[in-house]
Amino acid sequence: MKTQASAGRLAEKTWVHALEIELRHDYALSPIEAQVLARHVRQIVVQQASTSRGRGQVSYQAIAMDEPAGKPLRLCRKVQVHLTIVGDSDAEVWTAQGSEALRRLRVKRITYEALAQGGALSQEDIACILGLSERTIKRIFATFREEETPLPSRGEIQDIGPGTSHKVPLIRRYVADMAFSRISRELGGHGLDSMVRYLQHFARVMILEDRGLTPSQISSVGGMSESLVGQYQRLYHELDCPEYRDALDRLKRNVYLPSDQRKEKQIETNSDIAKGLKGGLS
Repeated sequence: MKTQASAGRLAEKTWVHALEIELRHDYALSPIEAQVLARHVRQIVVQQASTSRGRGQVSYQAIAMDEPAGKPLRLCRKVQVHLTIVGDSDAEVWTAQGSEALRRLRVKRITYEALAQGGALSQEDIACILGLSERTIKRIFATFREEETPLPSRGEIQDIGPGTSHKVPLIRRYVADMAFSRISRELGGHGLDSMVRYLQHFARVMILEDRGLTPSQISSVGGMSESLVGQYQRLYHELDCPEYRDALDRLKRNVYLPSDQRKEKQIETNSDIAKGLKGGLS
């Protein structure tokens, strides 16, 4: 059964609640005024909602993927995402491979659908959406990690939970001179923006460690948690060998931007960075 705390967290992610917060903060309405207006808007939207979704889809208010860890959910920006609960291939997968394979397919599908629309689903979200227990969702996520294709839940994107991040396998593939397009396919359609961001963070850790900074100093300067810094340091030590040294040096030269330089000019797009890393997508 759902605990009261879990139910409360999920309630704070509804789009009506998000609208109430926006009306209060951006338009200076009182809590009561914001609540009444948000519910009135909901009545209008519900009448039109079915036209904005595809067949077999539901709408869900997900936490925006760039919201930091530790921020109260009620204050986090939400985005509406459309998630495919019943897909065209579901019946075939269920018939040929069984119910467990179908559950895995649906978990992976809605996780990446939300990500593609700017939202990040927690394991708690996924359990609620699919009507499964959190224990089942944790087991499915663990299976994907064991297969070295971890799913990007909100906990792992923001380094909240204890699971192994999908960032590490991505960086390993890049250093092994794998093309971005192939990396994206192998990691379930990962986007270019996310891949470049992970490489930027990894490059910062390498350079700052080379300069002799401690993990806590790297965390402060690089804008990352100490846990993530530790992951990247261990990966750097693992890859710092003659076979991969050219790739690591290329990362340091082409990805890392000192903080003062980033503040003065932020004109370099992710596509430009990607071209500098690989000479263009392949």
